[in-house]
Amino acid sequence: MSYKNHLFLVGSLLMGGLLTCCQFDAKQVSDDNIIPVSTNRMLNPIAPPGVYIADPEVRQMPDGRVYVYGSRDEPGNAWCSRSYNVLSSSDLVNWSVEQFSFATEGPGKQVDYTDRILYAPDCIHHGGKYYLYYCLAGGGDDEGVAVSSSPYGPFKDGKVIEGIKGIDPSVFIDDDGQAYLFWGQGYAKGAKLSKDMLSIEGAVHDSLLTYETHFFNEGSSVRKRNGIYYFVYGSHSQHGESNCATLDYATSTSPLGPYTYRGVIVDNWGSGRNLVNNHGCITEINGRWYIAYHRPTHASATMRKACLEPISFNPDGTIPKVEMTTQGIGGPISPLYRMDAARACLMSGNVMVSVRRPENDIPVEYLAAVRDGDHAYWKYYDFTGSDVNHFICKTWGKNKAAKIEIHLDSPEGELIGTSELAPMQGETAYAIHETKIKPVTGKHALVLVFKAVDPNTKDVDLMNLEWFVFEKK
Repeated sequence: MSYKNHLFLVGSLLMGGLLTCCQFDAKQVSDDNIIPVSTNRMLNPIAPPGVYIADPEVRQMPDGRVYVYGSRDEPGNAWCSRSYNVLSSSDLVNWSVEQFSFATEGPGKQVDYTDRILYAPDCIHHGGKYYLYYCLAGGGDDEGVAVSSSPYGPFKDGKVIEGIKGIDPSVFIDDDGQAYLFWGQGYAKGAKLSKDMLSIEGAVHDSLLTYETHFFNEGSSVRKRNGIYYFVYGSHSQHGESNCATLDYATSTSPLGPYTYRGVIVDNWGSGRNLVNNHGCITEINGRWYIAYHRPTHASATMRKACLEPISFNPDGTIPKVEMTTQGIGGPISPLYRMDAARACLMSGNVMVSVRRPENDIPVEYLAAVRDGDHAYWKYYDFTGSDVNHFICKTWGKNKAAKIEIHLDSPEGELIGTSELAPMQGETAYAIHETKIKPVTGKHALVLVFKAVDPNTKDVDLMNLEWFVFEKK
């Protein structure tokens, strides 16, 4: 089985709730009564469990599929890795993964001059070919280009683009066929590309955006709509110099500026502890516009996962700020869909997303390191007409005696139920917990608040939460 097909199967199994069971506690219920997550849900994050794609550049290519090009985070690296994966989808629901589309070492190696880590890339179609622009970390942050006849790669014969230094290359082709390359950190730079797309020509514009006037940090990305050029980037505008959690934008009537600062599109602040940055783009898919961004997992600045949110435009071309959500581009979530806990869009406290990778088994993401007073959000649920009256969740590992309070809209919002978790003993691998809830209607953010029962466990990990679902009984 190919890696691509394996991960498609993994995602299908996880979405379908076909995980096998070990032992239950006294509150056991049958998985047969649980309605799995619908296969037509467009939820965040978009990558399958265990796959960490950051810095997303999203393109709808001539074949009609949507492709995501980005950095690939993996355990053991401070940032990124030495290879790229390509995510792709025909329906924005089921995402497949092409491994080693380009690499500086190991399978997919297509450079003979370096084995450095690869930072954020971009890719575009032009003249029947696909051009991948990549960045090599350290050593001056060289940028290069590789070419393929397929949007999946492999991208071959990587070569340095002479005359530029900096991170996060982004490519744009204007309506007249002229291509441009953008890059930089602290100062956004740009230049025209040659007709063969392999080198720059003419002058380099050194200060298209600056930290002083645009709060620019890194992550250049340019698109055009109705004659307006949109420059999207990771910004320090909201959370100080140590964190570029927002994606801001500036506009111009020319690809090489001048650009006027416009504001924030999306902010990933609160998506995890030790958050450091954001990076993404706006993109048009089948006539609708979206913003792609990433959020962290594993309580680290890395292990980041790509997400999508819909955006709109005001009559003057400006973009209203959007929320970071779990529902993503698919609309409000039915409570009857089984939710992977790792899809929480906001987390507070010690809690984090983690992954287990059993030998010869599928990877599973979950909420780990949950402690007393922690909470997490899933936005948004629509309870209208569902008549659900029970909450069911799965914990695994040796959880302590604890409570999961089920709130609406905020940690202090309406309490609709409390799930009581008995401490797990012996060799039990996991437990299913069930509790009654109050009637709910309307659209709400779901907030789970975690509480210790024993005062002696307030400063220790209480549980691993894998999934939850609402039922009508």
